[in-house]
Amino acid sequence: MILCSQAKLENDNKSVNVKRGLRTRCEMGLRSGMAPTGYLNEKRLDRKCEMILDTERAPIIKKIFEKVAYEKWSGRKIYHWLRFDLNFKTRNGKHLSLGNIFRILENYFYYGIFEYPTTSGNWYTGRHLPIITKELFDLAKNQVKSNILRVENQEFAFTRLMTCGLCQSGISACEKWKKHKNGNAHPYVKNLFEVLWNFCGSLRN
Repeated sequence: MILCSQAKLENDNKSVNVKRGLRTRCEMGLRSGMAPTGYLNEKRLDRKCEMILDTERAPIIKKIFEKVAYEKWSGRKIYHWLRFDLNFKTRNGKHLSLGNIFRILENYFYYGIFEYPTTSGNWYTGRHLPIITKELFDLAKNQVKSNILRVENQEFAFTRLMTCGLCQSGISACEKWKKHKNGNAHPYVKNLFEVLWNFCGSLRN
């Protein structure tokens, strides 16, 4: 029992030391982990954990924020612009998904601050060079919150009939394409109202 307790104490001390080291790096403005799109991890040992600008992708990331904030582009329009017009790919050679685009628009790291660990409430000022300003980030974020990022030039039934209790945004809808065995494809609209209606119907039955 004494030997087991001593081994556990040693492991606990290692955990405390690792957390202390990570916290110290954060206080120095260095965020651990993989660099987000638009940045690269510095590989030099004398600059460990530093992140540098990706000169190829950083300007595109800035344009994403500008097009959302100033031109009110939708997320899907940004997606098509990146994939089909620019053939934009990450450092891993993959295209950005629609979810990745929204995560970029919500990432505070791009204007110079970061939270570590995530959802901990501990914020630090990064040593990295910001891609955008805080003002541009706030404009883009407000566009997302005001539900301007939606499918353009389309009107769907039952939208805004109900609102989210958390963010007060109206229900949304999207157009899906279903492929059949004969090779044909037909569009259909999927929205939150239909999901809730079907769920309530199953409860009634």
